Amino acid sequence: MTNRQKRHMLVCDSAYTYDFLIERSLTELVTCKDVHGYFDHVWTVHAVASLFCLPSSGLRYGRPVVRKLNERHTHIEGKIGRFDKLAWFPLLNFVLAQVELIWFVMKVIKQNRIAIIRTEDPWFNGVFGLILSSMKRLPLVTGVWGNPDAIREHTKEPVNSRFKWFFVEKLIERFVLKRASTVLAQNPDNMDFVLRQGIDKDKTAIIRIGNAIDSVHFVEPDKRESGIADLEALGVAGEKVLMCMARLEKLKRPDHLIQAVALLKGRGCNVKGLFVGDGSMRESLVALSKELGVTDQIVFCGNQDQVWLSRVIPLISVVVAPLKGRALAEAALGGAPIVAYEIDWHSEAVETGVTGELVPYANYSLMANAIEKIIKDEGYGQMIGANVRKRMLKIMDPHESDKALIDVYDKLLTPKGTQLCG
Repeated sequence: MTNRQKRHMLVCDSAYTYDFLIERSLTELVTCKDVHGYFDHVWTVHAVASLFCLPSSGLRYGRPVVRKLNERHTHIEGKIGRFDKLAWFPLLNFVLAQVELIWFVMKVIKQNRIAIIRTEDPWFNGVFGLILSSMKRLPLVTGVWGNPDAIREHTKEPVNSRFKWFFVEKLIERFVLKRASTVLAQNPDNMDFVLRQGIDKDKTAIIRIGNAIDSVHFVEPDKRESGIADLEALGVAGEKVLMCMARLEKLKRPDHLIQAVALLKGRGCNVKGLFVGDGSMRESLVALSKELGVTDQIVFCGNQDQVWLSRVIPLISVVVAPLKGRALAEAALGGAPIVAYEIDWHSEAVETGVTGELVPYANYSLMANAIEKIIKDEGYGQMIGANVRKRMLKIMDPHESDKALIDVYDKLLTPKGTQLCG
C-alpha cells in the first residue's frame, strides 16, 4: 500500500451529457481519464449540458447537477440559464448560470485539492478551464482531437458551431493553447496543427485514444456475439450494407453516403446505406434520399451502444468514413473494410490496397468506385479488413496510451527542483 499523496483532476468536457453516456454505454470515454487509478478521483464538468434539453423543459435552468459515474468519477452538469423566469433574457441568464458554475467548481477544486485541470478542446471548454487554472494557479492540459485548420479549409465553416466567424474561433484556440501547460494531440497530423500555432514542442505530447475505446472492440471479430439479429431487426440482413457511424451534422458529410448509394444504384449495384447516429441533418438526409430515388435503400437506426456496434461492425460490407475519429478506430478493430476520405488522421489508418481505400476528400464519386471495388471482390474486402485491424491494434494500444499520459502528468506534478534528480 503506497503512502503517496492522493491525486485528483478536473476535466472540462462538453462532448456528452451524463444521460447520453449512460444510454450509449460510453462511460469509458470519461472513466479512462483516471488512467487506471493514477488519479484517485476525477471530476468531469459539462458546462452547458442543459443545452440539449427541450426548450420547453424546466431542466434547462437551475443549479449545477452532480452525479457519480462510479467510485472514482463524478459528473457535474451546468445549465444554460440560472432562472426559468429569465428565459426572456438568455444572455444574462447564461452568464448568471456560468458564474454560479465556476464558483461551485472552484469550491470543488479547493475542497478536493484538485492538482490538474484538463480541457478536451481549446474553445469553450478551453476558456472555462483556463479561467479555473488561472484563478487556482494549477497546470492546464488541453486536448486537440482533430485538425481544425484542415476541417475549416474543407467545410468553409468554423469547427465549433457556436462560433460565427473563423477568426474568432482561431483567436480563442490560439489564446488557450499558448497558455496551456501541456497540449495533447491524438496523432501526428493533429500535432502538426498544434505546432503551427507556435506551441513549444516540449509542451506537447501525442496521446492516442486507445484507452478511451470500449474493451468490446478489442475482442477478435469472430469471437464476438453475432449481430445478425440486429441486422434482421433493421431489415438489412443478407444485404450489402454500407455503414456510416457519425453525428448527422454537416461537418461529418453524412449526405455523401446517400450520394454514393445513388451512384451505385445507377450502375446496377444495389446496396443498403445504414446510418448509426443522429443529428440536425436527419430530415434533410431523408429528403435527399427521396430526391435521389433511394429511400428504400437508406436506413436510420439512431444512436446505438458499444456492444451493439461491436456485434454489427464485423458484418458490414463497407464502413464509409467521410470524417471520423474514434468511430474509425472502432470500425478498424471490427475488421470491416473501410473507404475513407483523405483528411485528418485517416491516412494513418487507411492505406489504399493494404488497409482499405483512401480517396480525395469530398469526392463521393470516387468513394462509390472504391465501395464497388470492395463489394465485387469479397476476398479483397476480407484482406483489407484483417489488415486494418492489425494496424489499429498497434496504433490504439490502450497500455501505451496510459503510459504516455502518465509521463505527461508525472512531469506536471513533479516539483521542478526534483525533476533533475536521478
